[in-house]
Amino acid sequence: MRQQSQQNSRNSILAALPKAEYQRLIPHLKNVSLNKGQVLHASDAPADDVYFLEEGVASLSVTTEKGEKLQLSIVGNESVVGERAIFKEGVFIIRCGMLTEGSGRSMHPKVFHEEFDRGDALHDLVLGRIEAGITETAQTALCNQMHPLKQRLVRWLLTFADRLHSDELPTTQEAIADMLGVTRSEISRAATELREAELIEYVRGRLTLIDRAQLEVKACDCYRIIKKAINEFTNSKR
Repeated sequence: MRQQSQQNSRNSILAALPKAEYQRLIPHLKNVSLNKGQVLHASDAPADDVYFLEEGVASLSVTTEKGEKLQLSIVGNESVVGERAIFKEGVFIIRCGMLTEGSGRSMHPKVFHEEFDRGDALHDLVLGRIEAGITETAQTALCNQMHPLKQRLVRWLLTFADRLHSDELPTTQEAIADMLGVTRSEISRAATELREAELIEYVRGRLTLIDRAQLEVKACDCYRIIKKAINEFTNSKR
């Protein structure tokens, strides 16, 4: 039976570690403050650091040669960023940047790789989060191809709120358009429809979910599938 965890980290993966394993990691964990827009790892290089987010939300995305960006997934304190460090080699195409201000713990990739290779609790937790992330990325790709923009927007807003643990989202229509790979005018029209239906409200730099229940009704199945994958991963650690 896994030894019960006793640490109080706000990162779900660190909090789920057995006490002895967490104590072994403490000397290698550094407290970090993260700025909105900060790049946690670039798309063309191995991870410089591995991050266990405790506050804030980051975005995983890919970018074309023309600079067009498309978001793959959103991560928060349920996850680890820079898990590519478990691979010795690879072709790196995914960029991770902070969507909000945040904080957490960082670890050197070499230490992370060594701890992962031990095959203890961290190994299982990271693999579980990678599996949930694959589900989210695949479902997001399907959503981007098959569903109307308004449903995609609702899915994105709900997912962002879930990761941030708040219905007040520090974002702009321009940023959302960038993440969804559409124009700002398209996002403006879709957001206006939601605002007129009294489901959201927004002022410059902040968007608030007013009626989450109705937003979930209007969301496509992609949101529910992604949420289920993340919840099953989170619940399996308890």
